[in-house]
Amino acid sequence: MFKTPKCAMPRFLVLPFNTWATEAVGRSLRRLFAAGSSGRQWLTSSILVAGIISIIVSVLAQGVIAQTAATSSQSLTLTGAVDLALKQNLDLQIANIETATRQQDQAIARSDLLPHAALGMDESIDRYNLKARVGIQLPGVPHSIGPFQAIHAGTSFSTPLFDLTLIRKYQESGHRLLATRAEEQVVREETVLLVVSEYMAHLRALASITAAQSRVELADRLAHQAGDLLTDGVATKIDVSRAQVRVREEQQRLIDAQRDAEATLYALKRILNLPESQKIKAADQQEFISTPALDLPDPLSMALKQRPELDSLSESTKAAELAHKAAVADSLPKLAFEGRWNEEGETFTDLTPGYEYSVGVKVPIFTGGRVSAERKRTALAEQQAQKQLAQERNRVIEQVRDSQTELEAAFHQVELGRQQVQLANEEISLSQGRFKSGVADNIEVTAAQDSLARANDAEIGALFRYNIARAQLARAVGSEEKTYNH
Repeated sequence: MFKTPKCAMPRFLVLPFNTWATEAVGRSLRRLFAAGSSGRQWLTSSILVAGIISIIVSVLAQGVIAQTAATSSQSLTLTGAVDLALKQNLDLQIANIETATRQQDQAIARSDLLPHAALGMDESIDRYNLKARVGIQLPGVPHSIGPFQAIHAGTSFSTPLFDLTLIRKYQESGHRLLATRAEEQVVREETVLLVVSEYMAHLRALASITAAQSRVELADRLAHQAGDLLTDGVATKIDVSRAQVRVREEQQRLIDAQRDAEATLYALKRILNLPESQKIKAADQQEFISTPALDLPDPLSMALKQRPELDSLSESTKAAELAHKAAVADSLPKLAFEGRWNEEGETFTDLTPGYEYSVGVKVPIFTGGRVSAERKRTALAEQQAQKQLAQERNRVIEQVRDSQTELEAAFHQVELGRQQVQLANEEISLSQGRFKSGVADNIEVTAAQDSLARANDAEIGALFRYNIARAQLARAVGSEEKTYNH
């Protein structure tokens, strides 16, 4: 909780002070026209004082507004929290950067297939020692020749006419990009699951707080009842002591529940990438106690069609296959076209056009075993990608079946938990009546309170289990974002 600084001015005083400062300046101007040049010195002092006061008031007003904004609490629904996480979560932003990087990798691979051109210019002055170059001094030939000046200015260009390796690498980059986009969708699904899990954990803590507060009130009433019965001679001192101990136990459980609520809020703010000063609170507390069904006609078929992990591994397998084909094509001939066109001469005044065009064929003959090793390495990478895809498919099937079983078991546990709470309340009522009439001591009441606490915990745990199982089933079929971001 933020404390208001002692120097902060109340908001209702800001507007009157600004109005007073404005009126002070206006009065000063009117006095100036009335007093003529003799009032200029007085005017200068008045305007300076009014300006200083206005600046101070404005600064205080901004501090009040900033303080109010910092202490304001944002109410978040589950859908709002999911939407905010999809915009601000850091893991998702990193995944977006990775996708953008893959896009640039594809652009680089495409550039190798396109013509390249460059503009250049050079000037050189050369002089040669003939004896050093020939090895002997020729008779009648000077010792050195030159200097010679040469100027070249123009363009050079090149383009591959046929290079199957570059074509395969470009195709591979396209599938790598699709695999990265599928991985980005995986991060989105995981982010939504994290938000739902932490949001439900916070709602669970809030439900525990409500139940604990109810039990504290009940324990307090029973403690007062034990005191009254002690006064009437029906109860004993030990009964009052038991009741007081029970009050302390329930108060401790309330403190633990409040601590859990704060901890889950910190975790939720981390996922949402919110500043530490931002206060948030959950607005969908009814979402926790409800048990909505998940309409999935054929979960397994949906999962095998739309799980982004399978899409990513499928594209990675295609990319590995193309990488192997590129390694195989590395031993094929490569056809390229190169050329230049420039102006040549000794000085800038006598430049004449010059050009050169060539078509070349390159066939690798001996590479020291590199081409063979590349083929084997890419073939192994292709096999590995295929195995990983099959393994992920089996894992998806297992996750769907486990999630279906977990959701069904959680639904039945919720029903049993609600019945358990109802029976515990009846037990409290009956034991309280027996203690009040003097038939039994408050040991039965304390035992009934224990039963109620366990029943509350069981019901809240069952509701949390159901909500998490529902979210995990949606994640297992690949529709987490569709289910919770609508």
